[in-house]
Amino acid sequence: MPTRFVCLANSFKEGGRCLAGIELDNRNNPIIANGRPKWIRPVCNTPHGEIPTHLVSHINILDIIEIETIGNPNTDYQSENALFRENSIRTVGTFSRNNLNPLCENMPSIFGNRGKAVPQNAIVNLKYSLMLVRTDNFEVVEKTYEDNPYKKQRLVFTYNGNQYDFPITDPVFLHRYQTNPNSIDNINEVFLSLSLGVGWEDWYYKLVAAIIPA
Repeated sequence: MPTRFVCLANSFKEGGRCLAGIELDNRNNPIIANGRPKWIRPVCNTPHGEIPTHLVSHINILDIIEIETIGNPNTDYQSENALFRENSIRTVGTFSRNNLNPLCENMPSIFGNRGKAVPQNAIVNLKYSLMLVRTDNFEVVEKTYEDNPYKKQRLVFTYNGNQYDFPITDPVFLHRYQTNPNSIDNINEVFLSLSLGVGWEDWYYKLVAAIIPA
């Protein structure tokens, strides 16, 4: 079945990329279902559902994409996942940044709590794993970990009065920041595409999959 969506994430994922966005009708209007934008995360029959990088590295944030979907795997909280024909990806237009604001979520917390991850015993109650938010209070922080000498960038930001601290998996933003950390100095507000990753040791970690200047 042909499916059209605006790309709101083309992020690093183990083994490849994670592509995600909000579905559009044939007039490029966002589809709203049950009071929320209808998200889609195209996946492949790969170990983690990742898309091979060479298939999607040319796709930019806000590109309008069409794919041929062929089924929905049973993925519980990642209800947005959709299998697709890998040779069907094509770019058909560009979505206006000015139309993002109505697609932002207004929830008390992110993915059901105020922490960095969702525990195993709570994941069964969650039926979504993608959301778009807007914030004017954010900063990039760098951390190093024992198993990796290279600095990792995280985003600390405020949403509905709560502070969050998530890893950044947006390749375009990371490249720009690592090349020139001052590149964000003149950005006052951002849209954030947030994703809930696959489980690891009974925790499901929250990620900043895309940082889009407002």
